[in-house]
Amino acid sequence: MSDTHARAKLTLDEELALEFARRWREPAYRPELRDIDWARFAAVLTRNRMGVLAAPILERVQPSIPPEAEGLLREQSAQYRRAASKLGQSLATYLRAAEGRGIQTIVLKGLWLCENVYQNAAMRPGSDIDILVPRHQVEACLALLNEQGIGAHWPNLLADEYFTRHHLHQQRSTPDLSIWFEIHWALDHPYTLLTVDYAGIFERSRLSKLLGAPAQEMAPPDLLLSLCVHLVKHAIYLPSLVERDDLLRIILADGMLMYYLDVAEVLRLHPELDWDLTLSRAQAWGAAASLGSVLRVCQRYFDAPVPPHVLSTLPIASPGPISRRLMARAADEKLAQYDGRRGSRFWQFLTAPNGAFILRPVRLLETASYLFPPIEFLKRRYGRAGFATGIRHVLIAVWQTLRFAWDTFYFGLERYVRLKRLGKSASLSNKLETHL
Repeated sequence: MSDTHARAKLTLDEELALEFARRWREPAYRPELRDIDWARFAAVLTRNRMGVLAAPILERVQPSIPPEAEGLLREQSAQYRRAASKLGQSLATYLRAAEGRGIQTIVLKGLWLCENVYQNAAMRPGSDIDILVPRHQVEACLALLNEQGIGAHWPNLLADEYFTRHHLHQQRSTPDLSIWFEIHWALDHPYTLLTVDYAGIFERSRLSKLLGAPAQEMAPPDLLLSLCVHLVKHAIYLPSLVERDDLLRIILADGMLMYYLDVAEVLRLHPELDWDLTLSRAQAWGAAASLGSVLRVCQRYFDAPVPPHVLSTLPIASPGPISRRLMARAADEKLAQYDGRRGSRFWQFLTAPNGAFILRPVRLLETASYLFPPIEFLKRRYGRAGFATGIRHVLIAVWQTLRFAWDTFYFGLERYVRLKRLGKSASLSNKLETHL
């Protein structure tokens, strides 16, 4: 057996985690749970946010679970129930007030998926509330949240200007940091090859209900694309490694299995999905690679209903050798941590986000492609792709990059001085911890 295939071989607990995700809706599903390493199995499930999903399956089988493993699963379920209750109340309060002020709000991921896809508020509510609002309504949204006691209370935050210029959302929280809102105006930062039609997303949305409050609901093609873009934003390695034999182990190591299940469940929820429209919109957004790679995983591992012609229309362009090598190394580091092997501190730094700044170093690969983009991007962004347009974009991108570097230094220094005055740690690796 080759090294690649040896790496690809799943353990029993990994196979069961995938089986739970595939068959969780089947009332008659009763898996054989013999010879299970329960400590490992509980760790895989909770790492991938599957504690609530697994609970009814385990209740049907009634296996003998060691107290430590059972406690791990119960604690995640309890944490998710607390989060669903606390975040849900805050979100409903915001949505009612936002509707009264004419602030269009689309709830992303988390609670929206719990209510509309899983029909279980505690399935995977997330640790914060992600909302998408039109960019011109961001200030009104922030003002409304501030009136509700949700403001810039975390001292680690950089100034709003930094996020406005270089990121995709602002962050606000309650004073005790137990409830967080991320107020998005975009699905990813501006230095990517995406050209998402945000105005169109809101034009195509419809007024619906969430938690008994009014909220905008995305059209199914936009919903599917937004989930795929978000997933690849976090699983940046996916388009480079989609054909790798041990991809499922990488996904489990990265704790991302539920994110793919989200997409598979949305596809089952919308069997009438207009695929021609979805493919056209993916091309217009520059999201075809994200869509294609995620759909391949969902079709391969979850039997998601993806027509064959869709995958053939979405070939995964082979990334450059540098990207392939770096993404493979990043994935190997994930696997090393997952398997309890010693990894590289340098690679942990490259791939891990921190609590203060917006860009994981590994995503600088995207910035490089943004500086010198393909012709298709120029056509989508500027409506033309001549030599003059290319030079214009390079000049714009260089200016943006220089400004980003300066702003990171300037606002980072301001943050350092502010935290020192408050007597708090100014470490760049400060993490945000909330307790729901």
